[in-house]
Amino acid sequence: MSSSSPQAAPIDPAPPSLSAPKRPTPGSATPLAVALLAMLAVLWGFNWPIMKVGLAEVPPWVFRGSASVVSGFGLFAVAMIGRHSLKIPRDKWRPLFLSGILNMALWNILVLYGIDLMDAGRAGILAYTMPLWATLVGAFVLKDRLGIRAIVGLSLGLAGMALLFSVDAKSLAGPPLGPILVVAAAFCWGAGTVVVKHAGFTQPVTVVCGWQHLIGAVPVLVIAVFWDLDNMGEVTLWPAMAVLYNMTITGILCYWAYFKVVSLLPVVASTVGTLMVPVVGVFANALIFGVRPQWVDYAALLCVAAAVFLVMTRRNR
Repeated sequence: MSSSSPQAAPIDPAPPSLSAPKRPTPGSATPLAVALLAMLAVLWGFNWPIMKVGLAEVPPWVFRGSASVVSGFGLFAVAMIGRHSLKIPRDKWRPLFLSGILNMALWNILVLYGIDLMDAGRAGILAYTMPLWATLVGAFVLKDRLGIRAIVGLSLGLAGMALLFSVDAKSLAGPPLGPILVVAAAFCWGAGTVVVKHAGFTQPVTVVCGWQHLIGAVPVLVIAVFWDLDNMGEVTLWPAMAVLYNMTITGILCYWAYFKVVSLLPVVASTVGTLMVPVVGVFANALIFGVRPQWVDYAALLCVAAAVFLVMTRRNR
């Protein structure tokens, strides 16, 4: 989901990058990160039911491949408007390639197959166990120290996910392949996030995300062209709008915002913050499909809100 290139803009000597200051100042990085996480919670949360609308008529590989290509070139266009070079330093290609495969190709492929084998709403909940994997991988690779607040916050957030999943426990009663694939996708996303953080990209976020989109789109497009395109039928307005939403809102704006947050905060904070997404998704699903939230949905919301508060308000070291 991200990689980038050296800057070639004399009028902008310090463009936004994925290389975060080691000690972000409380007055600048934190408010921006909180605002971006709030935006991600709403836009990514609504995307789960929106994807379901799109997948009703658009084959999954065509859906994902077309969205990634448009998103990648869209991010490049934004970068070029800002006069940033799209070139990538030689020593950054390896982490860029790895993060693109993990964050885009494997994440999307595994999620698509997992959703096909289990309830889509509960698949979204399982997908957001990502902070657990990112935190564990980050502690090992980045040597991130997990304080009490971080551990309690992570535990509360995952407890919220467990509450939501308990609403439909029958989703695990069938073949376990679907849930296994979705959890594997979550691991890939978490590991990919750590790769991005560890690489310390100094290029603009738009360039890094654009390259990740295009790298990850290659295997998806191969399958789409040689197999899934044959399953394409007539596409009506709302499924087409769902694909457009993924091309622009989630594919460009949300991915940029997510990796901007990754650059501003420690891995545990940036990933725990995304736990708001499936909670918003539950209520978005209720709004779009008329599914009434239950008490556990509200309990999960409280757990996740507390988790985000604990992690986002801890002192920077």
